Amino acid sequence: MGKIVTLNARFDHSCAVLRQRLALCCAAAVMLSACSPAPEGLSHLHDYQQRVANTLNQPVANYQPVPRIQPPSARDLRLPIARLEISLLDAMRLDACAAGPLIAERNSSLGRLQQGVLRYFYDRQLVEALQLCAKQLQSENPELAQRIQQQAEAKRKLMPQLRTQAITQDNAIQNMISMADRPLAQPDSNTLAPLFSALNTVLQALDDQAELPTERELTAALERLDKNVYIGQLWRALHDNHAYLQQLQPLVSNLSQHAGCLSAGVPKRAHVLRQVFIARFSGPVQRHLNALTYQAQQLEPYIHALDTPLVAWQSHLRHIVALDDQLKTATRTHVQYWQTFFSDCEFTPGA
Repeated sequence: MGKIVTLNARFDHSCAVLRQRLALCCAAAVMLSACSPAPEGLSHLHDYQQRVANTLNQPVANYQPVPRIQPPSARDLRLPIARLEISLLDAMRLDACAAGPLIAERNSSLGRLQQGVLRYFYDRQLVEALQLCAKQLQSENPELAQRIQQQAEAKRKLMPQLRTQAITQDNAIQNMISMADRPLAQPDSNTLAPLFSALNTVLQALDDQAELPTERELTAALERLDKNVYIGQLWRALHDNHAYLQQLQPLVSNLSQHAGCLSAGVPKRAHVLRQVFIARFSGPVQRHLNALTYQAQQLEPYIHALDTPLVAWQSHLRHIVALDDQLKTATRTHVQYWQTFFSDCEFTPGA
């Protein structure tokens, strides 16, 4: 005769199984909350924060994104520039010299769409061509030569304003001085190197004292800067890491007390915290932050070279070049809390 199982016994068994499953679910939920996914591009700081918070038995703080810096609007960058015109008859007479084809190209449907640095490239070519045409026409048509020379001189006087307009209206430059929608996950010098080369070509076109690059070289450089998000992601990474470090201040501002170093003895928790700082913050975190600030410093001369007299533009560039210093300051402040902890716990730094 088989074993008789009562209804109560079956009920008790079902409840026990249910309790076990609930316990497993709760444990899984706790594990998930303790290992929340890192914000994009902030994995090093996030991992470091989790280790410190877990050691102190404190909740892991969720990163709160800070609004990114926006470039000035087109309205703030509007620059009225006098328009110079050459009569149709004079333009036809210039067909035989270098200025004629340039004027025809500028007046074409595609030419009218030109803007930014490429348009300034054309303006530089036109000034040189007008001056050359004036010299060539001096003997056969002095009156025309004089008018063309006057046009060349008037155009030359407008070049500083045209340069400002070129810089502030160029899509490639706008892309380069704007924060991307996500931070750079990993700095890479091999990705940045071609962008330096492209920037050198663009600055060469903007420098009236430098020889013009070829149109093909300039077009390729502008396309590279316009399509590549690396520099914009670098600015965003500096911005986000700075914000994250500031948000970690409550976690580390009273380490000595939370670790128990203000009373007799040095608790095990303090030793664990010391190891977290040495292995995580002094290691991958600082290497990552140093790589970001180093590349920002490399880009700083290029940003300064793109300055203009427009106040809104100047203000934005100042914010961009200050990002690396802001991150350095936040890092130093963060480390000072740990220095106090090391002193209170009588730890030797690096030992």
